Amino acid sequence: MDETLWKQVNITYPGNTARERERAAVQHLSNVLPEAETTGITSWWFIRKGRWRIRYLGPPHPTQNIFTDKHAWTTDIYEPEVHAFGGTHSMDAAHTLFHHDSRHLLAYLADNPDDRQERSLLLSAALMRAAGLDFNEQGDVWARIAEQRAPLAAEPPTPQEWASYTCDVRLLLLGRARADLIGNDWLTSFEDTGTTLRELRENGRLTRGIRAVIALHVIFHWNRMGLAVTTQATLARAAAQATLGTLSDDKGPCEQPTATSGSQNLSSGTFEETPAFRRGRNRTPCGSRAGAGVPPPGGTPYEHTHES
Repeated sequence: MDETLWKQVNITYPGNTARERERAAVQHLSNVLPEAETTGITSWWFIRKGRWRIRYLGPPHPTQNIFTDKHAWTTDIYEPEVHAFGGTHSMDAAHTLFHHDSRHLLAYLADNPDDRQERSLLLSAALMRAAGLDFNEQGDVWARIAEQRAPLAAEPPTPQEWASYTCDVRLLLLGRARADLIGNDWLTSFEDTGTTLRELRENGRLTRGIRAVIALHVIFHWNRMGLAVTTQATLARAAAQATLGTLSDDKGPCEQPTATSGSQNLSSGTFEETPAFRRGRNRTPCGSRAGAGVPPPGGTPYEHTHES
């Protein structure tokens, strides 16, 4: 892979909050990308690091002018994290996912969604399953992320709230996303990436552990999704406990997932019940459901994005 093929511009979008800057970025990119693609751009994606970093394959001019017109910007040199993502072939697969995820996110974020946590769990779980990870191995991925994000965690909620939240997370991870509601192409892009990683691993062409690579994919996806670092810490901890640990001393079974304040309940129709889901609902020790309806632990996930 020739790193020089990729171009990068860093754009400063107006707004006093991450949410306002996101709205400006989504509107701008949605307007200019069709024209940029007619000039020869073949792939693009974004990442949030304070400013929005737009990385693309294509001619630098006039594409750069299209991206940066009427906005404060600087050029930059993109250095793919080849070793972190497990080698050249794995990096190519990552770039493909980055592009498809960014494309779908532009449309998704334009609708001011309030189900980001749920949707990200379903997509991430689909990638892990396609990569051949069993439930315990998936738990190891979540534990790696939780450990990395631990210093950023918010104040813990009450035990009752935490049990309710973590139980909902477990049931989402045990279910399977409905392609007709998530978006077939969006879901397929995550599954295809998982399949590619599994094949690279089986053929000895993955230069880093597959769980470490997938953990990095989840973190990059959460960045594009716009989840606050405190929410990332909370979500990873809940997912790790939901897959590896005991949720509560209360032995009552998990019931149907419940919506949290400011969050649509994706689980009410956007995923299918699998046999594993039904076993988890009937057997998983969860806390009292009286905590349902409280805001997600860590607060609203949409005000501050990952900018480090």
